[in-house]
Amino acid sequence: MTTITIQVPGKARGKLSAFVKELGGEIISVSSDKQASKKSKLLNEIQQGLSEVKAIREGKAASYSMNDLLNGE
Repeated sequence: MTTITIQVPGKARGKLSAFVKELGGEIISVSSDKQASKKSKLLNEIQQGLSEVKAIREGKAASYSMNDLLNGE
């Protein structure tokens, strides 16, 4: 079997689920927009942080002192 990840409007979820089951498929996971949005935001923030670390290690960006981090500078 093939696994597909898609985003559909909430009102289309029922019809799409029925269609997938009619074809002999299986619904593995259903997540709401709010949950998917939080996950996406968190992953983007982690990616941004890792990009900053990489830039600091390569000397392309200045590192932060503990004082800067604690004072939000």
